[in-house]
Amino acid sequence: MPIQHSPPERQTRSQARTPAVLTPNPRAPLDGTPASEPSLLEIMQKMTQIMANLHATSSSESSRPPAFKTPSMKAPECFDGTQPFRVRSFIQYFQLIFHNDPENFSQDRKKVLYAMSFLICRAAKRIEPCLSYLTNQDSNYLLNSWNLFEFKLFTLFGDPNEVRQAEAESDSLRMKEGGHFSLKIADFRSLVSIIGDWGERALINHFRKGFPSRILDQLASHPSRIDYLPDLMDVTLELDTRYH
Repeated sequence: MPIQHSPPERQTRSQARTPAVLTPNPRAPLDGTPASEPSLLEIMQKMTQIMANLHATSSSESSRPPAFKTPSMKAPECFDGTQPFRVRSFIQYFQLIFHNDPENFSQDRKKVLYAMSFLICRAAKRIEPCLSYLTNQDSNYLLNSWNLFEFKLFTLFGDPNEVRQAEAESDSLRMKEGGHFSLKIADFRSLVSIIGDWGERALINHFRKGFPSRILDQLASHPSRIDYLPDLMDVTLELDTRYH
């Protein structure tokens, strides 16, 4: 009896196999020859170039000078005008602020208005009338001159006997035989800042008062005459350093 073969099953579209699509290799040569992998030498050369570029970038950045930023300072303490001995320290602190930030305080008017914002109570009331003339641009007006503002503060709130006391202290400055000249110089400079301009000759005479004999003897044999106070301070400080 002959063998009967069953007819082949029909494949549906979903069952039909989709032929594989070959994605071309972008690195493959156009002539069809197989692509070659980079050699170890090429890889090392590439790494060397990358490291050289990184080193060049790092060197250029490190060679740039660091950007300087002005250190910030705390705000001044308010002044109420009741303590005459505080006027000088109040003004001196503003001078430090102005020197620390010259860009923002390039004009006297900015300096004066900033300092006035820290006056309170009695001090603020005495200065308040000046604010009625904010539009006045005259350079000789108080709001436009830091020197005039300083003078006004000393006149209104300063100690009227401050200069006289400083003069008396400068006359009584004495230095022991084994003392250090750096301390005398610091004290004398502090007093001179209060006394003002006495003239170079008068300042030198007051500074020499109270010198120990060991310094006076060496100054007497100094090869040249000293007519400038900073020079005299430098010479005496050098002589004192040799002694100690």
